[in-house]
Amino acid sequence: MPFRRASAALALVAVLGGASVLGLTGCTPESAPPAESESAAPSETDAVEFAPATGAEVATDEYTFRLPEGWGFPDGAPDGFDPTTFAADLQDGDDYPDNVNILVSPGGEVTSDQVEETGIAELEGAGATDARALARVTAAGSESAHLTATVSTGEVPYVIDQYYLVDAGQTYIVTFSSSVDVPQEDRDALALSVLSTWQWV
Repeated sequence: MPFRRASAALALVAVLGGASVLGLTGCTPESAPPAESESAAPSETDAVEFAPATGAEVATDEYTFRLPEGWGFPDGAPDGFDPTTFAADLQDGDDYPDNVNILVSPGGEVTSDQVEETGIAELEGAGATDARALARVTAAGSESAHLTATVSTGEVPYVIDQYYLVDAGQTYIVTFSSSVDVPQEDRDALALSVLSTWQWV
């Protein structure tokens, strides 16, 4: 599994995870309250078929969730990643190992409106292309924005899907990274299978 070869490309996910809320560091829910969702797109969970993940459990002091079958913790996470929250498809045989990682927002709690208003420009500013907001999802008991973008670093481009889960005044950025040839519907189903198992401790 080419984790070492992909590590330079994967490291940008950490940058993007922070970049997508970097401009929101000074924002609080009081300064920009979430809008009532008249204009919000329908939840993705209404359209995508998925079953809850049944693989290995990831457990931290703040949350637990399950990985898809065949996913686990590679030997030596890439530089800049917490090896306890960086997991990958250990059976992936192509040039890019699909993976998931979790970062804590540097801006504390941020709303879906805030993510969608500033996240796309900041992802593009960090070098991503085709950045856009997709339908919001319900995950871990609350509504989450869903941003996607293509990242091209090194020789292997990949696609990220980011979700923003909120608990106790803190936002956790969950980033799924996939090979560019994985269809959006399949990426959505995999992400929702994991997010549907998320529980706060």
